This record gives sequence, structure tokens and C-alpha cells, in this order.
Amino acid sequence: MSLSTFALRQKTFVIFFTVLGMIAGIYSYFDLGKLEDPSFTVKSAVIVTLYPGADAKEVEQLVTDKVETKLEEMESLWKLRSLSRPGSSMIFVDLKEKVNSDELPQQWDLLRHKVEDVKLELPMQAQISIVQDEFSEVYGMLFAVYGDNMSMAEMKDHARELQRRIKAVEGVKKVQLHGIHEQVVNIRISEERLSETGLTMLQLIDQLQSQNMPVTAGDFDLGIENLRVEQGGSFQTVDDIRNVSIQTGINGLNSAVIRLGDIADISMDYQDPATTLSRFNGQQAVTLAVSPVNGINVVSIGDTLKQVLADYQAELPAGAGIGVIAYQPEEVQKSVNNFISNLIESIVIVVVVLLIFMGWRSASIVGASLLLTILFTLVYMNLTNVDLQRVSLGSFVLALGMLVDNAIVIVDLFQTKIKQGIERTQAVVDSIKEMAVPLLAATVIAAMGTAPVLLSQTDSAEFSLSIVQVLCSSLLLSWVIAMIVTPLMCWFFLGKVAEQDKAKAPSRYWLMYENAVDWVVENPKKTLLYVIPLLLGTLLAAPLLKVNFMPSSDRAIVFLDYWLPNGGRIEQTSADMRKVEAWLLQQPEVESISSSVGESAPRFSVTVEPEPLDSSYGQILINTRSYEDIEPLVSRGDAWLKAQFPYAEPRFRDLKLATKDKYSIEARFIGPDPEVLHRLADEAKAVMASHPNLKYVRDDWRQESKVMTPMVDLHAARLAGVTRTDIANAINRVTEGSQVGTMRHGDDLIPIKLRSANATLEHFENIPVRSLLGTHSVPMGQVVESIEIKGEESMIWRRNRLPAITVQAGVSGDTASNVRQQIAAEIEAIALPAGYKMEWGGEYYDEQRSIDDLLEQNPKATLLMLIILVAMFNAFRQPLIIMITLPLASIGIVWSLLLLDKPFGFMAIVGMICLSGMIIKNGIVLMDQIELERRNGSGIAEAIKAATLNRTMAISMAALTTALGMIPLLTDRLFDQMAATIIGGLTAASVLSLFVMPALYRLFYHRDEQREAEQLELAAPSQPVLTAKEVK
Repeated sequence: MSLSTFALRQKTFVIFFTVLGMIAGIYSYFDLGKLEDPSFTVKSAVIVTLYPGADAKEVEQLVTDKVETKLEEMESLWKLRSLSRPGSSMIFVDLKEKVNSDELPQQWDLLRHKVEDVKLELPMQAQISIVQDEFSEVYGMLFAVYGDNMSMAEMKDHARELQRRIKAVEGVKKVQLHGIHEQVVNIRISEERLSETGLTMLQLIDQLQSQNMPVTAGDFDLGIENLRVEQGGSFQTVDDIRNVSIQTGINGLNSAVIRLGDIADISMDYQDPATTLSRFNGQQAVTLAVSPVNGINVVSIGDTLKQVLADYQAELPAGAGIGVIAYQPEEVQKSVNNFISNLIESIVIVVVVLLIFMGWRSASIVGASLLLTILFTLVYMNLTNVDLQRVSLGSFVLALGMLVDNAIVIVDLFQTKIKQGIERTQAVVDSIKEMAVPLLAATVIAAMGTAPVLLSQTDSAEFSLSIVQVLCSSLLLSWVIAMIVTPLMCWFFLGKVAEQDKAKAPSRYWLMYENAVDWVVENPKKTLLYVIPLLLGTLLAAPLLKVNFMPSSDRAIVFLDYWLPNGGRIEQTSADMRKVEAWLLQQPEVESISSSVGESAPRFSVTVEPEPLDSSYGQILINTRSYEDIEPLVSRGDAWLKAQFPYAEPRFRDLKLATKDKYSIEARFIGPDPEVLHRLADEAKAVMASHPNLKYVRDDWRQESKVMTPMVDLHAARLAGVTRTDIANAINRVTEGSQVGTMRHGDDLIPIKLRSANATLEHFENIPVRSLLGTHSVPMGQVVESIEIKGEESMIWRRNRLPAITVQAGVSGDTASNVRQQIAAEIEAIALPAGYKMEWGGEYYDEQRSIDDLLEQNPKATLLMLIILVAMFNAFRQPLIIMITLPLASIGIVWSLLLLDKPFGFMAIVGMICLSGMIIKNGIVLMDQIELERRNGSGIAEAIKAATLNRTMAISMAALTTALGMIPLLTDRLFDQMAATIIGGLTAASVLSLFVMPALYRLFYHRDEQREAEQLELAAPSQPVLTAKEVK
């Protein structure tokens, strides 16, 4: 049973199933997960290893290199990036992009095993390596509990309570706190008081620790149950520590028991220096980072979260508040609403075009088929967990014109057969019989146009994957609907009306078009010659195109990164940032700001890679009133920051789409010697700094930091009974304090630190030094003959185990691709010693990798298309004619991008790839009709003319609806390149192919036409010659 017969015989079932599908589609729209941007898997993890006391070089050699060597055994490893700093090693592990997301847990387990295996090779002082495989966790909602009228301890308690309430909301996966200035218990004891007790430092620490541990006191037997005795023992309050009993005296002589509080000053303070700090609108704050459950409809939890925040706000003391830094539900709703608006506009445009050219009945049938396709596609998306987000919704707009193609062909063919006098049931059967296979092949080929995106394994391709999912599913569903539902609607609504239009006369414009087609068929070579100047003009204009790989997000948010010179104190970083915050809050474009000192803001977008912890670094998230406000704010901000902080490295940067690049332009030098690398980097920085469109020029190793080395007099130290370790401990006690235990305070374990009396560098020689076993101290100046202050590398970056320094710069006033091309020759001309190499990073690296991979997959898709074409026509010439017309699209693409002032980038290439399927689909429709006309007995020339005129409406309507339906996307930052590409390319290719394909067909089949003419001449019966008399 054919599809048409099934539709006509099972009308009730078809109608019932259609209505059921519509209801399911409406339900699916509200049930689908909703996101702002599509998520893509970040196949990265970070391994952190602390090695206290070691400089960056020692960390690199003794920790980083050993761990990296072990990690290279992983077959799934793509690349290693590492940062060695004094006391810490960070290794960024990037897996190969072909690793599927469901394989990641297994790969991270393997990574942990490798790290565990190398543990015994690390120095004894190195701490356990920590594997952070949730490095890519995205916290789409950021809130701040803020207020200058509360202590940090109170603020932390409020933040924890809010954390508990948010975590209870269904759909919330994780809530983290950031920017807490942690508390610490300081025990300050002077050297004089300690000496009076006759205690060694070790004895004091041992007595303190022995009284700060739980002690098992056993159970009493009560017959049927045991009564556990709880003696306690852990410190709960500062008074517990003050009241610790200390046994004084040496070897039992002059022994006594005294309170620790009588010989030491014990207080609860805040950690000094702080590790991280947080502020909201200039007031101290604690930041809450909220991560939703994967696949959840983020919008659905928005109202609940708002209510939770409002309720808790009412419970906060006066002067305290809850600020919103980033709120994903609102952004998602805004993004979805915007694209739904674009989709509705596109649907209206398509329907209006159909009404104008096809009449209201035909347009209603095609429009209904379009609506059904969209609703059934929503059902498919719900079943396959494809979220509604920027790309999937944009794909609907992209697909709109193609989704009506099949319905237009069926409606147009049905009407043609009715005009030929065929009864409506037979017209339905014949229409489906003729076009089912050609339209299926054309639809599959149109879907195959997206295959390179599906086959590509880059982040950009994964970001764009929903284009493939939505386009392929909707196109195939449009074919099914066009084969079953559309004919049924034609049978119900078009049969009689079409019969009344049988004798309608063609318009003057149609007659002109018929004459043009006749001329093309009669003059194929001239027709093709006229196309050559268009192609040459396009070739000359192509270099004028601007190139931009991927646009920035259109969210009204901008980052301000701030660096002091390496080694900067967090207090100074914080003080500078307070001045910046005050300036920002005075700017009319700024709505709110959130500052993180010592760290980045939590990762609220998958394209934001956090900076490592650094006391000299801070970041401000600036929410502006609109996206358009960012540029004037940045322009003024750059000038103000340069004037106010000439010693610092501040820079503004946008939120990226689909790329994690921190800088637009990066030139990387790789080689063994840091000094040579610095020299090469300085040359590259000089080139970049001289370019007017480059700013924020720097390198990622940054400046050397200062380090002080006490030069120990070993002879004097031996006489005094102290070691290098004793000297280091003495310095540590006057700087950061030596941790000797913890105090339990609620859910927290607060460090207890032993500190000596405060001392400054000017009084360094007076710092008391004693051994852990000694009862008396000596001044530092007695055992240290001098101090040496020098510069050292405090940041050593490596790539795949080789030192690598990256010169970085931001771009203004032009695209990164254009600027890189302008400086490429100078950078690449820098002389590299043997064993060194230079490579480009930044946007260029991602651009080349994504585009190269996409184009590498394109031949596979093209081959599949050719297989389908050859199988369909069982010939080579028709597929070749269709493929030759593909370059015609370039004429429209180049001029459309130039006239609309749109850059050429990744999404434009995706548009070109999709465009190839559309053009081939139109070619199939025309070629198949020519073959049909020839099978019905027409000669080649007549078949070409008849087929071209017969299929002009279907091809033109398909192109027109697709091109005009893309107009709303011209204002979208992500899809504008693709929209301009498809509008221009499809229009040019469709118009020109209606002339070029007939001309090519006539040329390709010229010999066949000659043979047919000869056969006709031989087959024609000879006519007798009549005499004049016979004529009379």
C-alpha cells in the first residue's frame, strides 16, 4: 500500500494521529529543558599538588614533570598544560575530543589511578595531589549576601542558611560559597614569656595538641543497655584554649601548672593575609554559586528561587541584602522569548509569501504542514533530550523555508494535475507516486548537508550540534507529513477550487520568463559565458570580507580582570579594586558589580575558564543596563585605568560564545631556556604594542617576583643549636603563623596558629630563633649573616612538558582575524634558535582547528550525497550538473556579507555547508522533472523547457520562503553570519540555477539530442513527390 493510498483509506486514523501529535507537540514545548546557550562537554580536569617551601623551578622539576610524565601514558590524552608556581603545581589535562561524554567518568578514574601511581616518586614534603574533574561545572546562577554592617562570621552564617534553602529547591544540583574571609585562632606568645616557662617549643605544641583531641572514656553496663561516657576534649571556644593547663619546668625542676591564657594573647581573628575576598556593589559579601541539574528546565526553577530569595531577604538584618550577579532563568527566558519572536516573524513571512504566490487555500495547506512539522519536531526533541536554546531555536528559523519545500512541491503538482483534468483522488495518488522517492532523496541530501557538523569533534561543532539534530529531524518529518497529511488536505480543500482555475491565463511576466527560458535552452553556451563575469567579480571581492571566527555573547555583562605585578599583596589588590568599584558605580551604564579578589568569579558560563588563585589578581563582573552600553564603558574605563594604575595590568573582556579563549590573539613560543623565551616574547610584545588595534599586551609568565633568601651562618647556627628548619619556622611564626591544631566551631574547623610577636623586615635581625627542643632563643642576626633579595620566575607555563610562554593581546576596532593577519609576517619573522618553535593560539587556533576539522568532514558528506544522486538517477551526468551549480552560491554569499556588513566565520561556514544540501535538493527537483518529461515522450529541448517552467514555482517558493524566513536572524549575534550566507547564497544559486542547469543539461546531452534527431529522421516515412497536375 502506497503512502497516498494509506492516507486516503485511513483518513480517520491520520486525522486522529495528527491531532494527537499536535497536542504532544504543545506539551513538549512546555516540558522541554530550556537553556540560554547549548552546553558542550569540557573534557578537562585539573591536578593540584602543593609542595610548600619549593620555588617554581623546583616544583616544575620535582612535581609537575613527574606527574606529566605519568599522564602521558593515557591514550585518551590530547594535551597537557601546566603552571608551576612557588609551593604549588597545577596541571590542566585536556582529553581528545573524540572521547564521548559518557566515557568521561571512566577516564577520570584512570587519571586518578595515574596520579596515585606517581605519588611515591614525589618529594616527601609534597602533599597529596588533588584531581578536580568537576573543573568544567557551570554555576549559572550567582547571588551575593552582602552588607557592611555585619561581621564576616555573621555573613557566612546567613550565606550558609541561604545555601541550605536553595539546595532544597527541586532542580538545584550544587550550591557553593565563595569569597569567605576565613577565621583563625591566633596564639601570640612573646619569646620572653616562653623562656620564663622553661618550655621548649615542641613541649608547648605537644601539650596543646594532647588536650585538643577526643578521648574514649568507655561505657557503663546498665543491664539491658550501655551508657556511653562522653568526655569531650576538642576545643569548642577560644576560652577552652585560654584555659588549657600548661606544665612548666625542665625535667621536673621548678615545675608548675599555668593557664595558657596567662602567658599568651589568644584571640579569634580573620586569616591574615586573606586567601580570597568578595564584594557586591562595593560592600563585603559572600557569593553563592548555584548549579542546576543537567537537562532541567532552568526557567521552571526561576520562580521558586525568586521566592526563596525574597523570603530570606525579609529575615536579614537592616543594611544586609541579597544581590543577583548572574541569573540563568531570566537570561534563558529572555533568549527563548527572543527566538520564539524570531520564529513567529519567520513563520509570518513564509505564510505571507505563500499567500501572495499560491493563494490562501494552498498557503493554508502549506502553512498547516509547516506547523505540524514544528510540533512533531518538538516531540522528537523531548524524546531525545534536545533542549530549547539559542542554537536549536535558531535551527527552526533556518529550517523553516526547507520545511515547506516538500509540501509546496506536492501542492503545486496536485494543482497541475487537476488543471490537466485528472480526478482529485487520482491526482493525489499520481503526485505522491511521482515525487515520493525524488523528494525523499532530496530531503535526505538536504539533511546530509549538516553531516560535517555531526562528524566534527571540536567544541564549536558540539556547540552547533543541535543544528544537525533539529534540521535533520524536522526535514525528515516534513517529508512524512508531505506524503501523508498534505495530500489529504489537498484532497479535502483544493480539488474543486483548482478545477475552477484550469483556464486561468498566464501573466505578462510569466510569458517574459518563458521567453527567457526558451533563449537559454537555445543558447546554452552564451548563458554560461554570462555567468563567468559574475564569478570573477565575486572572486575579486572576496578578500574584502571581514573575518570573525565566533562573536561574543550579547549578554549585558563584561569582565574586568586586574593584575598587580607578580607577588602583589592581596591587601593592595583589594584596595586598588575598591577604587575601581567606586568609579564603576558612578558610571551611568553600570547596573551592578561583583568583585572577587584573589580568584575569578565562579564559572557561570561554560566558555569562562577560571584563573588560578593569585593574591595579585582580582576580577569584577559588571552588569550593564544593555549590551550596547559595554563599548562606551570599556572605552572610558581603559583610559581611566591606565591613568590611575600605571603599574597594574587591567583589562576588560567580553563573554565568549563557544570558545574559551582568554585573549583574542596569542603567539606562543616553546623551547627549553626561559631566558630565550622571554627574549622572544619581548620581541613579539613590541610588535603587538605598536599595532593601533591591539591593547592589553602581555605574556602569561608575567614579571619576576621578589624572593628573600636568608644567608645562614652555619657555624654560628651550630653553636646556637638551630637548623635551617628552625630559622624557617621562626620566620613563619612572625609572618603567617604555624598551625598547631584546629578548633571546632559549629560545622567549621578553625585553624589554631602559633605566632611570635609581630616583626617587620626592618627588624628582621631581632626575630628570635630557637630549636624545637631548645628552651632559649637567639636573635636572627646571630645566625643569619645577610639577606639576599632577588627576582625569580614565579610562573612557569608548560605545554606538553615543554616550557611555553604565550604573548597575549586584546583587539579593538577590528576583528581578531584581520589584525592577526596584519601582524603575522612580523611575528613569524622573529628569528628562532634551534630547538624553539612558534605557534598561534587564541581565536586563530580555535578558528583553524574548527574550520579545518569541519572541511575535513565535508568530503565524507559530499560522497554520501553523490552516492544518493547516482543511485537515484542511475547516471553520472545529472549529479555532475547539480554539483557544478554549487559554486553559484558563492556569488550571493560574498556580496550578501559585504552589503550587510557581516563578517565571515564559523557560522557562515556552517551556513554554506547547509546551503549545499538546499541547492542540491532544488537540483534534484528540476533534474527529476526533466527525466519525467523525457520518459513521457518529449524531446530534450522540449523536456528542459517544460520541466523548468513546471518546477519554477516549487524551486522559487522554496528559495524565497527560506531566504525571507532568515531575515529575523540577521539581528542575532550568533546567527547573523549564517542568515546572510543563506539569504544571499540560496537566492543567487536558485535564480541562476534555473538558467544554468537547463543550459548545462542541453550541453551535456547535446549528442543524445543529435542521436534522437537522427533516429526520428530515419524512422519518419518517406513522402512521395507530387506533380503539378496532382496538386491541382
